Formats: sequence, C-alpha cells, structure tokens
Amino acid sequence: MSFLATLSDVIKGCPRNIKRRLLRDILLILFVTSGAILAIVLIQGIKTQRDISTTIITKANRQVTTHFQSFTEPLSNTMRLLGKWGEAGLLKLNDPELLATQFQALMEIQPNVHEIMLADTDGNNIRLSHYKEKWFLFLHEYQKSISIAARWIDGKIVDKKERNEGSFNPATAAWFRGAMTISPEKKYFLTEPHILRATEQSGITASLRWAKHSNPNRLYVSAISFTIKDLMTFMEQLKITANSRILLLQKSGTLLSNIKNNTLTTSNSLQNKDATLAKQLLETVSQKLKESSFQNNQVISIKNNGQTWWLGLTPLYDANNDAWVAVLIPENDIFTDLHNQWMRFGMLAGSILLTGIIMTIFLVRRYSHQLKDLPQQHIDSYGFENEIAALIRAGESTTLEFKSTMRTNLKTGKPGKEIELAWLKTVVAFMNSDGGILLIGVDDAGKILGTDADNFSNEDKCRLHFKNMLNTHIGAEFTRFIHLKVVTIKENTILIVECERVRRPVFLKVGKNEDFFIRSGPSSMKLSMSQMVKYLGER
Repeated sequence: MSFLATLSDVIKGCPRNIKRRLLRDILLILFVTSGAILAIVLIQGIKTQRDISTTIITKANRQVTTHFQSFTEPLSNTMRLLGKWGEAGLLKLNDPELLATQFQALMEIQPNVHEIMLADTDGNNIRLSHYKEKWFLFLHEYQKSISIAARWIDGKIVDKKERNEGSFNPATAAWFRGAMTISPEKKYFLTEPHILRATEQSGITASLRWAKHSNPNRLYVSAISFTIKDLMTFMEQLKITANSRILLLQKSGTLLSNIKNNTLTTSNSLQNKDATLAKQLLETVSQKLKESSFQNNQVISIKNNGQTWWLGLTPLYDANNDAWVAVLIPENDIFTDLHNQWMRFGMLAGSILLTGIIMTIFLVRRYSHQLKDLPQQHIDSYGFENEIAALIRAGESTTLEFKSTMRTNLKTGKPGKEIELAWLKTVVAFMNSDGGILLIGVDDAGKILGTDADNFSNEDKCRLHFKNMLNTHIGAEFTRFIHLKVVTIKENTILIVECERVRRPVFLKVGKNEDFFIRSGPSSMKLSMSQMVKYLGER
C-alpha cells in the first residue's frame, strides 16, 4: 500500500465525532508543519551563520580588549609607581641625572615603555626616550626658555645641545592637559595616537597627575609613552583564527601601521596580495566612522574576490573613540566544517521527520478506535487562568457549560436539590457524548461569581460533597472519569469539572428513576428509551 493511500485510508476511516476530526486535523497539521520546519531550517541556517559570526567577532573583540589591557596594565603600574615616588618627594626636576637614572631603571624593566616624562604646571619638563638601543634625554625650563637635548650614556649626560623650542610649554600638550582634567575615579589618561616629539614615532601616551605630600598645591604630571609599532607587535601575538587579522585604525579610517598604496606591510597583517581588501576595508570603515554610524561591537561583512570577511570594530579604550581595533576573520575560518555539518544534519533531520510521519500514521491507524476514550478537554494547572478566560469568552457549547453554584439557589439563598441535579445532569450528558468541562462558580453570562454562596467551610468539605453526589446519583464506578479541580481566579474560587467520554451508557439516578442525557448544542437533552437505543447503536 502506498504512503498516500495509507494516509487517505486513515482519514476516511475516522468516525464522525470530534475526537476523530481532531485526529484528522492533527495529521494535516503534521504535514503542514513539516514543510514549515524545512523552510524555517533553511531560513534559520542563514540567520545562524550571521549569529555565529557575530558571536565569534564579539568574542574576538573582547579578547582584543583583554589583550590590550594586558599590554597597558604593566605600563600603568609603572606610571602609578612614578606617581607614588613623586608624592613621596623622590622625583626631583632639579636633579635630571637622578631622574634619568630612575627612569632608565623602570624602562629596562618594562621594554615596551618608549619614553617617560615628568612636567610641572610651571612648564618645566624632563623626558627620557629609548630608541634603537640608544637613550635620549630632553630637558626644558619654560620660564628661562631653555631647552637641552642630550645623550644618556652610562648614567651620564653627554653631547648636550641647546634646542630652539620657541614658546613650547609642556603644559599645553594633550597628555598633560588630559591628566589635569581626568575625573578622580579614572586611573590615568590615555591620549589618542600622536607623533612622539623625541623620536617622531607614532605612539600613545598615558599620564597621571599627582602632588607632593609636602606641597599639595603644586601639581605634577608623570607620563609614559609606547609606540604603535610595539603595540601592534604585541597585538599580533593574539591569533583568533588561522587567517584572522587585527588592525588599528584612527577615527578617520587611517591605519595606524605601516601602509603603502593602500597595502599593509606589517608582518602578520594583510599582505600585498590583499591590497584590494585593505582598500575596501579602509573605505568601509572610514565611511562608517566618519558618519558615527558604527556602534561598538557591531558586525559587518565585506566581500572581496568571492571571499566574505566578517569585520568587528571596538574602541581601543573607553577614554575616547579616536582609536579603533578592527578584527577581520574570513568566513572560511568560521564555516569550514559548519556547511558539511548542516548537510549531514539536514539529511538526518529529514530522515527522522519522514520516519516520524510514517510511524504516526500507522500508530494512529492502529489505535484510532481507542482515541474516543481520551478526555474531550483538559485544563492545565499551569496557565489555567488564561485557558479559563478563553473558555468563558467562547461561551457555552457542546463541551462547555457554566453553573453559578453547586448546591445553593441564588434566588432563595438556600440549598436546593434542583441545583445539584442540574449540574449532575450536565456531567452525565458530557460522559454520554464527547466529554466536556463544567465550570461551577460562573453564571450563564460568563461572569465569575465564585462558590462562596455554597458556604463550604473548606475545600475538603466541598470535595466530599461533590464525591457524595457522584456516588449517589451517577455511581462510584464512574468517578474515575470525572476530575475536580479547585482554583482561584481574581480572589474567586471556582470548580473545574473535567468529564471524559464513557463507552457504556451513564444514567442520572433520582430515586428509583434512571434518566439518560446527551449534549445537544449548549444544553443537555433527555432521551427516551427508544432514542437511547438508537443513539448508542450509532455511537
């Protein structure tokens, strides 16, 4: 028998009741959702690629930030040490040889320190620089307009030469002004990349202000500088993927590394063969940075010669957004194995889905005659308020009825047997039909009244009375098909009576009489003996 023939046979074989119709609808939904799942998987695959790329780039940005901090932390410790020495009066501008000796000791411990500077608010300044295995000392007295450049060899000042610095005042330099204005909670100030005066290298300066304990009104600034070259050499030690690139850029989009004809020439960056990628990167990033449209940790893709590169930008440090780190990762590094895994996953998922559909059809075909034994309706304990509200809005139906009370006549305010028999008649009708739900504590208009009018002292008393009514008028053997839930909605207690369909006839016993009821629309209808026989025969 073919697959479609089997499905058609199952659907046609379903008896005409709500359970069988529900079964048919489930089968149809199964096929519709199967197609939808396949479509979603394809769409989700595209989204997943971007999500994975975004995750990897974001993680790479955090790694770069952490790596940069590991570069600057020892330098900042050195700078803070200078501040502590200064506060203790150990740094003396009037003793340049002692200062140079102290600076040299610190720079030998921290080889990434390119120069150390000390200046005061009067414009006096001393700077020791280390470049190409040589030491250079620069002294400046602003009040006397004296500037001296010298070599520093074996702890001595040699080859002293006066320099014409004009009206140069170190207090106007960015590193000095930044240290003077930085908020107290900041550890130090970092400049944007600039040209270092002593060696004309591109670098960044960190600075910190302090005052001597003996004279707190006189302020000083100590600073250290490191070169972009040293920074990039350190950053290139971080390998995100086999072919990833880490670049340092200014807000203008200019690369802060050696570049010629839009081609990067640093050892582990983009090589000459990537000239077009470098140019495209600069154009894309420059435009976004100039427009201030690039957000921190935003991820974009760049296509170059059939290859997709994923790019993430993050500020080098939080002080300003003038220097940015770009992380470039080729798509192949990210998805080398993912595409093959998606293919295998798709084939496996398709096979499992097809097998599940076939098994479902044959199991439904085999057990379809037993589905009528399942409860018609069920209200979950979780989220029951929403379900009950939806039922009340839908109104009474073949499988739903409302009763205001369990035993009290609201007109007289006294218990009435007719009230009890009314809801018992509904329970019997549900069981003889397709099952249903009875809500006690809700009037015919759908208003929640609660069960206070029944005057049960506690929930146990209510349940006991309910059980006694079932045993007396329906029979203890049928109580397993009836489930009572007591819930509270908006401070009102209502009773939920869930009734399952029963295969054999259920009667309402009142005295010596036994009446047979079924549901007919939103009401319960009593059948005569002949009508009952015919109904049970067609059921």
